[in-house]
Amino acid sequence: MSVLTVENLNFGYQNENLYNSLSFALQMSEHATLVGPNGSGKTTLMRLLCHDLSLDSGKIEWAKGISYAYLDQQLEVKGDMRIDEYLYGVYKDLFEREEKLNALYQEASLSNGDNQAKLLERAESIRESLEIDNFYNIEVEVNNVVNGLGLKEIDLSLPLSMISGGEKAKVYLAKLLLEKPDVLLMDEPTNFLDKYHIEWLEGYLNAFKGTFLIISHDDAFLKSISKVVYALENKNIVKYKGDYSYYLLERDSRHERAEKEYERQKEFIKKTKMFIEKNLTRASTTKRAQSRRKMLDKLTVIEKPKEEYKIHIRFPYSKDLGQQALVLDELVVGYDSPLLPPVSHILKKNERIELIGRNGVGKSTLVKTILSSIPPISGSFRINPSATINYFSQEEAFDESLTPVGYIREKYPDMKNEDVFKTLAPLGIKRDLAIKKMSELSGGERQRVRLSRMTLLKSNFLILDEPTNHLDKVSKEALHESIEDFPGSVIIVSHEKGFADDLVDYVISFKKGE
Repeated sequence: MSVLTVENLNFGYQNENLYNSLSFALQMSEHATLVGPNGSGKTTLMRLLCHDLSLDSGKIEWAKGISYAYLDQQLEVKGDMRIDEYLYGVYKDLFEREEKLNALYQEASLSNGDNQAKLLERAESIRESLEIDNFYNIEVEVNNVVNGLGLKEIDLSLPLSMISGGEKAKVYLAKLLLEKPDVLLMDEPTNFLDKYHIEWLEGYLNAFKGTFLIISHDDAFLKSISKVVYALENKNIVKYKGDYSYYLLERDSRHERAEKEYERQKEFIKKTKMFIEKNLTRASTTKRAQSRRKMLDKLTVIEKPKEEYKIHIRFPYSKDLGQQALVLDELVVGYDSPLLPPVSHILKKNERIELIGRNGVGKSTLVKTILSSIPPISGSFRINPSATINYFSQEEAFDESLTPVGYIREKYPDMKNEDVFKTLAPLGIKRDLAIKKMSELSGGERQRVRLSRMTLLKSNFLILDEPTNHLDKVSKEALHESIEDFPGSVIIVSHEKGFADDLVDYVISFKKGE
């Protein structure tokens, strides 16, 4: 049974069509992933499926009685709402039933005889319905999700406005899972999750009895959860009836076949046009020529398969560092209270390290302290005076009405137009994308715009905090290569399993209280 049917879907921004009459059906209990390169329209498709955007033509139809929830829909939340109120709001109907139950018990205690019996009978009916709906296990359910996603370290009485963007994303994901819809629609759910919480989410999804469709660029995560793959290819969707590993193998074969079919049809059209041109005016062959022209008019032309686009990232090097790039001496970091025990460490010149540990342990706070964005609680740190740091932050607040050109110019106002375009182009931000608003770009495209600005700074010290979020396979490979080629010192914070394994000299693992 199909829970969702999409037929002849067309949608575009301005004069650019994202899809060519796209059609597919999502089946009941299907554990599916939606893949495709940055900018292929994955997030837009998700927004269309949940009616957050209006399609240009075609049909999107959910089966009757099917409930669905989309992670991004949770973003429009009042900032002054407490986290626990937001999470327990999922059970509003059950709490209202409990209030009615208590009111009936109260009323029954003041009654007697037949009226009391009727009140108690109604109360018992409500109590049974609460038991069936697992009301008395709500706290256990909430704690399971809160602990699984690493929210137990957050004070749940805080308003949503008081926590970081990464923590908010985890709260929204927690609510989505607690809602238990028939269909889960998720866009990059592993962003802001460390490996422990990703493993928990993998287990949750693999045990999920319903249907899900998930966008992710995390290969290890996809291999763990995916049983069916929907791939956006050449403005259409292809269903691969196998897991993610099967998709990777089959995709290359399919692309090779598509190339051959395209070339065959191209040659056929060329020969047919030559025949028509040669024979249309001859009395003896004009009917044959006219017949072939009608055939060409009805022919569905195969679109040329897109070749995998190339991304090139180069972080320019400035000058040699001294023997010690960074010295931490009993450094204690945090805000109102310490997040980590005192840290002492010496990063030697040209060394590369990865910082790992659960979310909220203090990795990003340590980085921000080193960058003097927040003061240390105690202890000290020393950065080599000859160091020029090139920093990629996990989160960056910027004006989303800016174009990529405007984003570059914000820091480099005197750059010529042509030089700005030359900066963006190697990262796949061609002229059509370069003049769009940042709000109209995909998450991966925005990440590449941010990385492009880093390629303008000569440095000898890279600090990269979760640089792979939203990036597709091609972009991650290019980023990996750029870090590998960089001759200076490097600090990487990354939750993505395996990304930095062969890049760093050693790993520093942080645990609270250790």
